[in-house]
Amino acid sequence: MNDNVVKFRRIEKKPEKQPNKVPPKMPGWLPWVVLIAAAVAITAWQQLGIGGGPPA
Repeated sequence: MNDNVVKFRRIEKKPEKQPNKVPPKMPGWLPWVVLIAAAVAITAWQQLGIGGGPPA
């Protein structure tokens, strides 16, 4: 009777590959800080008169 029984074995799963480390996402406020810093730098550059523009 045992001769007709088909024994099943679990299929061995391959270990999952570890995903590459994803760099942390940029915070939403960072572009605004960069934009404001650029505006302040440009304004200071113009106020100092070293931008090469017409004299004030």
